[in-house]
Amino acid sequence: MKGYPETTALDLCRLGVRAAGEVLRHPRGFDLGLVLHDWLRQMTVRHRNPNVRLKLPAAPMLLVTDREVSRHILAAQPRHDGYAPGTAKRNGMSYLAPHALTIAEDGEWTRLRPFNEQVLCAGRPHHFQRVFLGHVHRAFSGPVASVEDIRVRMGRAMLAIVFGDGVAPETLAGEIRAVFGLVQNPVKRKLAGERGRRRVAALYDSLRRLWQSAGESSLLSMARQARDGEDVETLLQQVPHWMFTFTGSGSDLLTRGLAMIGSRPEALRRVRDELSAGNPEEPASIDALKYLEACLLEGARLYPPVRFTIHRAGAADEPNGTPIPPGTELLQVFSLTQRDRGTDPTADDFRPERWLSARPQAEALYPNLFLSGARRCPGRDLIVFVCKGAAAQLLHAGLVVGARSLGADPVPFSFPAKSLEFRTPA
Repeated sequence: MKGYPETTALDLCRLGVRAAGEVLRHPRGFDLGLVLHDWLRQMTVRHRNPNVRLKLPAAPMLLVTDREVSRHILAAQPRHDGYAPGTAKRNGMSYLAPHALTIAEDGEWTRLRPFNEQVLCAGRPHHFQRVFLGHVHRAFSGPVASVEDIRVRMGRAMLAIVFGDGVAPETLAGEIRAVFGLVQNPVKRKLAGERGRRRVAALYDSLRRLWQSAGESSLLSMARQARDGEDVETLLQQVPHWMFTFTGSGSDLLTRGLAMIGSRPEALRRVRDELSAGNPEEPASIDALKYLEACLLEGARLYPPVRFTIHRAGAADEPNGTPIPPGTELLQVFSLTQRDRGTDPTADDFRPERWLSARPQAEALYPNLFLSGARRCPGRDLIVFVCKGAAAQLLHAGLVVGARSLGADPVPFSFPAKSLEFRTPA
């Protein structure tokens, strides 16, 4: 990878010192991902290049934060001789779902992508939008006092949306979170051993039963109709990712949006004015909450619910004139791409207005909020609708979520999850 700067032994020492310091300061809440994230940002600054060769002992790879190179990698459908899912991503997801769309390529991707788009109604309002909004309202009808409360309630909404109201046991929401904890952490997978494999097997036993018994007006009922001769076991492997999106990145999308709105009095006023102009029970009114949606998108731009993705170059390429050899593992860190003050001086500022024009400039500047190109997230429209419905419900009930550090620009680089305050009317 001639032409790209590379990390040095001193860089690795800095990482070790930073990680050790964080462990001492937060022994119970240590977040290795956040430490690595901040370290990677420092790499791009120190080496004065958005793309840096990471000479890590376990997994050397190319860090890609250049927006155009990132867009280029995601533009075409995944192919073994193009840009395919990265090794670490494939190993993790294969533990749970070796035929999941997120790691599919070539012909399998071509078959599974239309199925996912049909079930999730990609690019348009979902067929069951009204039913789903009722599920969201019921899930968020009680008080919410923490991020964990939001995840639990998103889990309840997820079970009703995916399987039908009252069909799946409530414990399944916690189980999918636990299983994805193994998917995302190779150390946990190894330590779980046979116990973890039994857990995955039990999850699929539940999904097979629910495939037959899922209620009407659910994602699984649509999946049965969209089967088109595809093997049921392959289709069942699409379901865990739908489930986890709600309690994982969907919950983060909602939390970040609420925190930014609640930390800015003017944003809170505008959202409340928008809410008062419609009927939160009507899907059309939720669709019309454009400023609320812009706040959710801007919160996600500043603090991406999905921090990174990994791809692998199946063939040599030169997306910016600098060669990428075949076999190169590519780490794309979206928050670094979306917080580049060199291309956008306001990148560290909360400006929801950037998403409000007829053809938002933000779409061009920040194309990877939900990935882009052929790999654009097929569930984007559904999860944004669910988050808007939940936010409208919570804000209508008077909930305000905020943090002092989010009240003025520029906002901090790391989301202040531990300092959030949840306030409700007495």
